[in-house]
Amino acid sequence: MKKPLLIFLTLILSLGVYLIYKFYSIALQPNVRDFGQTQYFFVAPEDDLERVAFRLDTLLENPESFKILAEAKELGKSLKPGRYALEPGMNNNTLVNRLRAGIQEPVRLTLNMAMDLKGLAGQAARDLEPDSLEFLNYLEGPEILEDFKISREELPGFFLANTYEFYWNTSPKDFVQRMLQESEKFWGKRQSLLDESGLNRHEVITLASIVESETSKPSEMPRVAGLYINRLEKNIKLQSDPTVIFAMKQEDPNIEVRRVYTKNLSIDSKYNTYKYEGLPPGPIRIPDPRSIDAVLKAENHSYIYMCADPDRPGYHAFARTLRQHNINGAKYRNWANQQGIY
Repeated sequence: MKKPLLIFLTLILSLGVYLIYKFYSIALQPNVRDFGQTQYFFVAPEDDLERVAFRLDTLLENPESFKILAEAKELGKSLKPGRYALEPGMNNNTLVNRLRAGIQEPVRLTLNMAMDLKGLAGQAARDLEPDSLEFLNYLEGPEILEDFKISREELPGFFLANTYEFYWNTSPKDFVQRMLQESEKFWGKRQSLLDESGLNRHEVITLASIVESETSKPSEMPRVAGLYINRLEKNIKLQSDPTVIFAMKQEDPNIEVRRVYTKNLSIDSKYNTYKYEGLPPGPIRIPDPRSIDAVLKAENHSYIYMCADPDRPGYHAFARTLRQHNINGAKYRNWANQQGIY
């Protein structure tokens, strides 16, 4: 009796050792190849287990062992789309669990210098899973206005230039939701400045978009902002060339404008600040936070006029009187004509 029992126990032990070895070799043995750095693997919403296993083939030392464990743990029924980090030497068990639980690595998305919603959609699509058309259709469609109870004119002001972390498969709606949250944080830190300005958020953003379109020099932005605030307070039309260009591009998006002429100033658009008093209905571009801060911290001076300064490219010549402004303007026009800027 003892010998058969011993043989039986030996077989059970051997089987246990074998199973432990198989489990180790399939589940716990390092399997992600070492390429010297972390690899990132993307699972699209339409991917199934077969497609994922096929695309993982070149990243794994033993692709077949991954398939065995993935099927055993029914990964196909709980596969989560996203961007996943595959560290060198990662085992199948960690990899399968990561894909099942949707433990993603976020992407860093930088928004900057977007002229309009189309440009914003392109920047978002560069690093996120939805393509630019999907983003643009949502940003320009009616659904977004209902989802967030905002107006079409207000919408561009909720997107602030900065670098953010998003999950790769963030939907357009979730993207906008996050931007609204970031906007609230931004303005929460500036509430006292906003109260002192006498303007509301939308007015500050709209004015900031004009300031940024007028000058690319951060050091000059507070002075430009102060000039436009002076004009607003005196009920003088802003007469900003970039607003005219914006109005022209609304009529013809493909038009290229290098210089605004007198004939362009009569275009009938609420964005034409030569024709209509006050601020336009909304921003003419998506402003950088520095431009917004320039408006909130506008320089206190008595300038009413400005024009490009040919002696300091990129900067402006400021004036308190129309006489001095006309002198500055003539100087600029002569320079522009000599440079062939038409």
